[in-house]
Amino acid sequence: MLERLQNVDRRIIYVLLFIVCFIPMANPIGIPLEVNETTQMVYDIVEGLNPSSDKVLFVMDYSVGGSADVHPQAVAVAKHLAKRGIPTVMVAFVNDGTMFAEQIITSLGDQVVYGTDVINLGYMAGMETAVKAFVEAPKTAFNVDFRGNSVASQPIMANVSSIRDFSFIIDFQTGQPGYQDFLRQLPPGMSYAAGIVTVSVPNVMPYLNSGQLSGLLQGLRGAAEYEVLLREPGEGSARMDAQSMAHVVIIAFILIGNAAYFLSRNKAGGPKA
Repeated sequence: MLERLQNVDRRIIYVLLFIVCFIPMANPIGIPLEVNETTQMVYDIVEGLNPSSDKVLFVMDYSVGGSADVHPQAVAVAKHLAKRGIPTVMVAFVNDGTMFAEQIITSLGDQVVYGTDVINLGYMAGMETAVKAFVEAPKTAFNVDFRGNSVASQPIMANVSSIRDFSFIIDFQTGQPGYQDFLRQLPPGMSYAAGIVTVSVPNVMPYLNSGQLSGLLQGLRGAAEYEVLLREPGEGSARMDAQSMAHVVIIAFILIGNAAYFLSRNKAGGPKA
């Protein structure tokens, strides 16, 4: 038995990992998480917005490669905005962003009316140059939106003439353009937060600590934490549950293998000279 425990068929390990990952992905368990202060900051900003006077600029600057970390963040914040009735203008400076924006709008269903509660302006090429052009003239930067509608005719854009007409900007991004590009182009005093991949957190924290960022969602955990605050487990919670359960299985096999090794060595009388 001890010999078997030291040489478990890897296929058994793979099957167990598949099972413990599949179950929470199909039905999130909601493993308790302590909410990071940076996530709470973003949530509190959204909670403090006034549906009758405030608008949010929702920047979709992430690619397919980084979507596993960032897309669940965007979904959670979009749900919160829709629930509170905050008009949301989506724009992308990364070409994959428009696709993800459409996915989010579709997922919101009857909670929002397109053109009144939310709009997907589309993709603007040019990286920081495009960011600058949009910041300088957000209403005229696009003639038509992603769906081919005239931007000027959409009710949600009626009172937008300056970037300052957005009470809050949240930028979901995985690289370029990034938070530094926006911080260089935005006028002082604007409320700007970011949702980023986990590996970028150490580079971004100085901007948060200096007050240049109003909040920060940190990778997949940031999405799960936001869902905890919303009390609506979603994709972020499901993936965090799956990740946690997979770690438990791996640690269990490491402990079992090492215990079996030491027990078998003791049974054999210890190492021989």
